[in-house]
Amino acid sequence: MENFGINILIVEDDIVLAIDTEMIVVEMGYTVIGRADNSVDALRIIEQDKPDLILMDIDIKGNLTGIQIAEKIKHADIPVLFITNFNDQEHYNKAAKTNHIGYMIKPVNKFTLRSAIESAFRKLANETKEDHSFPFKDTIFFKKRGLLYRIKIPSILFVRADNDYTITVTDEGEFISAMRMFELCKLLEPFNFVKTHRSYIVNLNKINTVDNRKSLLKIGTHDIPISRSNKTLVIEKLKLST
Repeated sequence: MENFGINILIVEDDIVLAIDTEMIVVEMGYTVIGRADNSVDALRIIEQDKPDLILMDIDIKGNLTGIQIAEKIKHADIPVLFITNFNDQEHYNKAAKTNHIGYMIKPVNKFTLRSAIESAFRKLANETKEDHSFPFKDTIFFKKRGLLYRIKIPSILFVRADNDYTITVTDEGEFISAMRMFELCKLLEPFNFVKTHRSYIVNLNKINTVDNRKSLLKIGTHDIPISRSNKTLVIEKLKLST
């Protein structure tokens, strides 16, 4: 089963604070993939597990500071939320030159941390409206029951319009969004998706069968209509993808 949660790495050399932070993160419903108190372990975990977000202390054990680690991994585009005792402009300016998406002064509580994590991904998506979903690279983040879920675009089966909302369907569940169909179509098209009907966008790689007579295609147990105006495009796309 695919993990749709947000995977978080905690880099903190104070073991008590690290455990407290992990408890807060887990209580919020996110996954902590590791804790590191030094630069060597932090870089190893980042390389091996590629977290979605790093909660980074600045003053840690090892040859590199938290800011230097963030500079070193800047090419990986992993967002970093700094949590530190350094309440000064110099450290903030250095942190701001990395993939920094927040700078918090210790101590933090679960409410401010939760808010910072959620706003972090909105910043990455340059999202300014209060929607419940937003894209980032090959991923869409959905908010559901107060948690963020990470959906890899290639894992999406199809998207269905429902009045003013869209429903993104995956093997593991459905996610409702205020994103409009034309926005999703533009976002998904480079990932081998095609609009089969005014109310449907499908992942060509997930199609099981196509019934030309009934103008239907099947993805798993789902029957999806193919409109007359979209039929030629769907067939062409299917030929190209096979």
